[in-house]
Amino acid sequence: MDLHHLLAGVSDRNHTAIDPRQCLWNGLDTTNATDVTSSTHYHHCNTALGIDFLVEKLGFSSLQTMDARVVRIAPLASNEKHRHAHESIFVVIAGNGELQIGRERIRLQPGSVASIPRWITHQSKNISDKDELILLAITDFGLTSAVLGNYDARTRLLNNGSDAEAPGIHVD
Repeated sequence: MDLHHLLAGVSDRNHTAIDPRQCLWNGLDTTNATDVTSSTHYHHCNTALGIDFLVEKLGFSSLQTMDARVVRIAPLASNEKHRHAHESIFVVIAGNGELQIGRERIRLQPGSVASIPRWITHQSKNISDKDELILLAITDFGLTSAVLGNYDARTRLLNNGSDAEAPGIHVD
């Protein structure tokens, strides 16, 4: 795909005036924002591996290249170790956890912000035994998938993704 084709595919959308309600996300409750929807994008629970998380995709209709998701990780659970082509910024909304990025481990608490570079193996873990860990994940998935196509299935263990691993396995 050449750059001209890519830019044409992205720039031909949303040239009408933006309704300000399309730019609003009111915490975890999207029922009052008429043009912002939340839907389950991905859910995986494997108690033997300590995996139990849900990803909700926030449908901001005015965004062309970015993607916003809410990640909910159950108490004492994690997501699978995985890597992907898009970059991510995580903002901790609630709970306490630990984020492994490559070989580094970062403690998470409400208000923490972390960035995940492209193709770096990472995993989020909830360290609480009673409260959910809730993250807002902001990515460039829209732009990256426009360039690479649908690569998302490779990143998830539930789909036997080649870029995902069970917790406890280390990849450099």
